[in-house]
Amino acid sequence: MGAQTRRSLDQAKLVLAGHQAMSQELAANLFAAALGLSGSKALRRALTDSSSEPSRRQELARGAFASLSTDAKKLLAKLAILPWSHADDLQGALEDLGIRVLAATSEGVDLVGELLAVSKLAHSDAELELALGSKRASGEARAALAGSLIAGKVSPQALAIVQHLVSDPRGRRMGAMLGAAAETVADQAGTGLAMVTVAKPLTASQRASIQALVKKKYGQEHYLAEVINPDVVGGAKIRVGHDVIDGSIQTRLLDLRTKLAG
Repeated sequence: MGAQTRRSLDQAKLVLAGHQAMSQELAANLFAAALGLSGSKALRRALTDSSSEPSRRQELARGAFASLSTDAKKLLAKLAILPWSHADDLQGALEDLGIRVLAATSEGVDLVGELLAVSKLAHSDAELELALGSKRASGEARAALAGSLIAGKVSPQALAIVQHLVSDPRGRRMGAMLGAAAETVADQAGTGLAMVTVAKPLTASQRASIQALVKKKYGQEHYLAEVINPDVVGGAKIRVGHDVIDGSIQTRLLDLRTKLAG
């Protein structure tokens, strides 16, 4: 992600924070706009062309997405005048805001947990994961397949996010897409996301200890997502973004063997 896009995404989040009418309809409109850009390389380039007057880009956005809700068009018009490092980044920003809107409407729902559970489900079945990412099927067909599997089993917000992602993967793998979406949901709630791999479920005291460790290191609370893996043996492996804190016995034994062999 380029520096311009990072700055513009931060501004986009501020724009969204000042928006009062959060709804699933607004999220659906933002996802629709992202899909619209996915289908038109020329439109993506025109709306992110820094040599074009901002007012012209706004006018183009209003015309191209005239069927969207008034709220969605207002947000899109504000995004269209921001600088983006690459033409595809505006599309990614619309997807990001759509996920954030759904997160804001999901009070009482463990949306992070639902997204990670769907990721685990897809990863556990190679044929299913292949079908959900198949380039031979249309985006609508992939979204329908996802709906047939999880509708009624997860919240409407999780369903909307999953169906959007599988309909427009843009070269991303299922696990990566859902993991990134879960991080976005956590961020919208003001927390980080820590994946904690352990041999057996954590006790309350262990969770508290890990939460304190992660908060001290990163300066904020984190959603702790447990991944059970008997191979860990003991201790825990904690992943936050690209960082890994590995305190597992398995790793300590491997380190010891390496030192002895050397």
